[in-house]
Amino acid sequence: MVKALYPALFFLGALLLYSIGNWSLPLIDRDEPRFAEASREMRQSGDFLIPRLNGDYRFDKPPLIYWCQVLAFDVLQENDFAARFPSAVFAALTAVATWIFSSRIFGPRVGLWSGIIFATSLQVFIHARAAVADMPLVFFFLTATWADWERLRNPRATSWWWTFYLSLGLGFLAKGPAALLPAFIAPIHSLLNRTPCHGKLRSGLLGGLVVLIVIGLWGIPALIATNGAYLQIGLGKQVLQRSLQPMESHGGAGLAGYLLFLPFYLVVSFFSFFPWCFFLPGCVKRLLAHREPDENYLLGPILIVLFVFTLIQTKLPHYVLPAYPMLAILVARRVAESKWRRILLGIALVLYLLVALVGFRVIESEFLSKSIAKTALPLISPETRTASLNYDEQSLIWYLREKTRPFHRRLDSSGFSDFMNQPGPALCVVNKESIGQVQLNSEWKTFEVSGHNFARWKVKPVLLFGLLMALPLPQPLNLVTILKE
Repeated sequence: MVKALYPALFFLGALLLYSIGNWSLPLIDRDEPRFAEASREMRQSGDFLIPRLNGDYRFDKPPLIYWCQVLAFDVLQENDFAARFPSAVFAALTAVATWIFSSRIFGPRVGLWSGIIFATSLQVFIHARAAVADMPLVFFFLTATWADWERLRNPRATSWWWTFYLSLGLGFLAKGPAALLPAFIAPIHSLLNRTPCHGKLRSGLLGGLVVLIVIGLWGIPALIATNGAYLQIGLGKQVLQRSLQPMESHGGAGLAGYLLFLPFYLVVSFFSFFPWCFFLPGCVKRLLAHREPDENYLLGPILIVLFVFTLIQTKLPHYVLPAYPMLAILVARRVAESKWRRILLGIALVLYLLVALVGFRVIESEFLSKSIAKTALPLISPETRTASLNYDEQSLIWYLREKTRPFHRRLDSSGFSDFMNQPGPALCVVNKESIGQVQLNSEWKTFEVSGHNFARWKVKPVLLFGLLMALPLPQPLNLVTILKE
């Protein structure tokens, strides 16, 4: 009972760390409100097969995260905190699984610090409170990796066989083909250990069938319902196109840009792994000098993830998150012996709590969509039509559809008058730079908000500590909301 209590307490502590402040930080454009709104529309329509966003199909990701968010909305209502809650739960579960897995390999002391290191890494802190699909993927990637390690130790353990293949299938439902990468760990492990790879064809084929059944129970009806569009867009655009060219400016364009960004993850992982990044050079040096067989096993998924996402042209820091549990375990062997470990942990926790409790409150007013909704929602009815002109962020739809039923429209200046002059109440949010392009009626109400668009960043010179530095900053923005009752 006592041994089971410690992981439970660790889980609750991690969940609390990832949940604090989520009620004040608005959903950040563009991905968070896309996922949240699609989950709300799934809940409203009762169609749990195909996600929809603003009334149109959304093929970007498989459905697992939407199902989890719908469940969270059922329990916690439709709000920012509930939209982020599944990510917080999966991140906390991953921290506990990292602890137990590491304890199985290197003992309880290293195991505990492995869980702590994963739970308090900067990139985990960020994505554990993001309403996106990454943390479910990381969890199932880890359980597949762990199950494969157990299978190598005891090939006759059927429970680990089922865990491995079910994790691959459920991971695919979380975020697609990246979840299948643990299937390559055993060959990489054999290569690093210079030992034969004893794969069993019959076992692999049966396991592959299990994976196909898990995916197919949703995928086949989804393909039929959309006439194959889910495969064409979800796989074609979101996987293949993302691999061959940078999407939304995430990565370098052309051959020169591609080559320039090849070391991207080696650089950003140092910062993303804060505060434990200070132990990375020593850890790498030791592993280059000498590695145990289990360390080679842990290196396998790290190398696979780095290799695959280094080759892919679209690059974002969190793409390599599935490797973080194994990285935490390798680093924990050094951290567990360091006299600085508790100091670094304390610094990280204080900084994270300050950001969550103070920082989020400070920047809350900078998120314009939520500011608009606070003023507009008491003034509008469920029948109010909504639109925007030269302000296309998804967060506006998420916050306004808390009350309104019609789907949101995006206008150009020529469509503004027709939209506003149709019978019935209407609301339109206009970029102030475009306000001169439209004709306003004196009976309409207007109000302005100013802040920043955190979906659009530009490098600008900033005076910092007496030095002029070029830093990426969110785009300043002024919006005018026009209301017709």
